Amino acid sequence: MVFIKPIITLAVAYVSSTAAASVASISSCPALTPRATAAKDVTDLRIDDIGIVAGLGDSIMAGFAMMGVDYNATGALNLSLISEYRGNSYAMGVDTGAVTLPNFVKHYNSKVQGGSILSHIVSYCQGTTCGFPETLYRPLRDILNGAQSGGLAMNLDYELDYLIPRMKLLISDSDFQNVWKMVTIQIGSNDQCASCGADYASNVTANAYSGYVEAAIERIKENMPKTVVNLLGTFKVSGVFPLSAGQSYCVPNGILENKKECECSSSAENLASMDALSDAYNVKLQAIADKYKGVAGGTFAVMYSPAPIQISSFPIDALSNVDCFHPSLKGHQWIAKSFWNQMFLNASSKPSTMTFSPDLEVNCPVDTDRLPTQ
Repeated sequence: MVFIKPIITLAVAYVSSTAAASVASISSCPALTPRATAAKDVTDLRIDDIGIVAGLGDSIMAGFAMMGVDYNATGALNLSLISEYRGNSYAMGVDTGAVTLPNFVKHYNSKVQGGSILSHIVSYCQGTTCGFPETLYRPLRDILNGAQSGGLAMNLDYELDYLIPRMKLLISDSDFQNVWKMVTIQIGSNDQCASCGADYASNVTANAYSGYVEAAIERIKENMPKTVVNLLGTFKVSGVFPLSAGQSYCVPNGILENKKECECSSSAENLASMDALSDAYNVKLQAIADKYKGVAGGTFAVMYSPAPIQISSFPIDALSNVDCFHPSLKGHQWIAKSFWNQMFLNASSKPSTMTFSPDLEVNCPVDTDRLPTQ
């Protein structure tokens, strides 16, 4: 019997080091044991190997309208109606205390660079309309967040025109060549909405969409050494309209309203067409990820996470009251946790549905977890 206690102690220690825990805050996750040797290749990456984060996307990644507006206190003419809160963006924000993917990464690697901070007036780019003064990056706040409000997949190339030189300017030559990077891409919501209009219909078909996304990935591969693309699926935008219908929370302001922001909102037929297009986009995204899987000895890979978000499960305040179209701070925080929790899962373990939970916990990776790049 004298040997029982040491055996139990060893067993508990082993389980603790190999089984992921779920906690309310990433700050409660234990640190990973420092690696004895560097990752051998892109198939051997732990989350603490990521030293640079970057992003491409649309107004959601830019954090547009996230903080809402207090109409009783300020009225409609308030800068919050036209501001992007990039420091709290689920995919790229690094403001202190922000619940975001980069801050989760930062918990494991305090030296991570690239996340966006604070807020600024909206920078708008859609289709062929990208350019000063509507489109204006603020490099000291955007950092490596290349997202543009209004962005379509066809605008990823424009975003890379900012991101690639900005990364080379921000990061030392040595780090640029040797530090592992994670570029998160989430695009497609505006493409769905533009599919019913005449201006960009031919640019937002599933084939056109996938062509733009793959071209961006090829450009990243050619210009960013040691990179993992964190490719996120599209969700069905149509769900915001039944959720917000008749809600007193959604105050018409005459400037931004969800049905005015989406050309496809006018009929059930159009909404169904949007849903079908989102499904088609996701098939293409999965195929792109399959094409760019990591290989032994490789330094580049694409990993795909689906976004089967059930918007009908959202409380109304998970949307911004600015337009009841973009996610609020609450929505961003849930999205960050949801994508983090599937970041270490292989394809067969990814969720088939994502339902809102106000008490969603954060998974803590363990020493043996690797990013699913192959």
